[in-house]
Amino acid sequence: MRTITFPIAGMHCASCVVLNEDSLKQVKGVAEASVNFALKQATVTFDESLASEHDLHKAVHKAGYSVPIHQANSHKDSDHTSYLAAEIKPTKQRAFWALIFTTPIAAIGMLGLEFGPEIGQIMLSMWLIAIISMVVILGFGWQFHVGLFKEFRRLRPGMDSLVSLGTLSALVFSWWAVIANEPHIYFETGAIITALILLGKYFEAKSTGQASEAITKLMELGAKKAHVVRQGVEVELDIAELQIGEIVVVRPGEKIPSDGKIIEGAAAIDESMLTGESMPVDKKAEDQVFGATINTNGLIKVTIERVGANTMLAQIVKLVAEAQTKKAPIQKMADRISGIFVPIVLVIAAITAIAWYLFTGEIP
Repeated sequence: MRTITFPIAGMHCASCVVLNEDSLKQVKGVAEASVNFALKQATVTFDESLASEHDLHKAVHKAGYSVPIHQANSHKDSDHTSYLAAEIKPTKQRAFWALIFTTPIAAIGMLGLEFGPEIGQIMLSMWLIAIISMVVILGFGWQFHVGLFKEFRRLRPGMDSLVSLGTLSALVFSWWAVIANEPHIYFETGAIITALILLGKYFEAKSTGQASEAITKLMELGAKKAHVVRQGVEVELDIAELQIGEIVVVRPGEKIPSDGKIIEGAAAIDESMLTGESMPVDKKAEDQVFGATINTNGLIKVTIERVGANTMLAQIVKLVAEAQTKKAPIQKMADRISGIFVPIVLVIAAITAIAWYLFTGEIP
């Protein structure tokens, strides 16, 4: 069995999680599939003799989403963090401009202000509200309407469907009310809903980026270079070139490049990044030292015993990443509920509309 984690693009709500998990679990050979909405990632355990990464990516595409190829191939937390950060800017811009456009028409509509000449028997203020609302709902909120099409095509309506149907209904009904000279219009209502949800999407993307940034900062704690003794000569190498069994020289003020054992010298090591202990710990020959800890005094030589993903720092990063990926029981229950929440809401709305018309003879 092999477990991999890869990003998924295009998820907007908890219903997207259910769709992707169901699609991945249908792939032959998949033992477990968990999709984290906050991190926009899927963690899948599968039998390599029955399935491949390509099969998993196809399952995601079948569900109506995509896998960023570069991020999927890199398997680096730093790359995924960059990908999440890249998503924040366009989300912020859509939310900002949606709010800028919505604020004046919300004020005009809610205060009942009317101004300007009549154009085609409709006041100028009404034209402004209608046109700007269309820009916000159809322009800045385009992703919700695309999501509506995708979800109904799969017969699995989600939150995009609710937002799209709600805002489009407000838009269509308002145009009908204007043409029929009805007093109640809801142009600004659809625009406000779109703007506020886009603002929520921005806050969500920002918090997600901050959560993933914690992993990147942990990774950056490690040393970048190591002074390695090769054939009796000390050379400076990148950490990635360090091998088990090599001897490194660590001077005062330098970080220990990787986990190992002191073979010569003594020093006080600052291990606060591991233990939280503010005072340096005295170390001598035969004592264990860990990568990313700091030599505060004394020159020591260390034999490297663990490198890469096997170091203490790498294990800490792995635990943090797993903690962010794994779901709490309450989150799993919320995902299951979200899978039936939207259809129930749509059914209730339809029943309410039909009952209103049957009992009052009016269109609600």
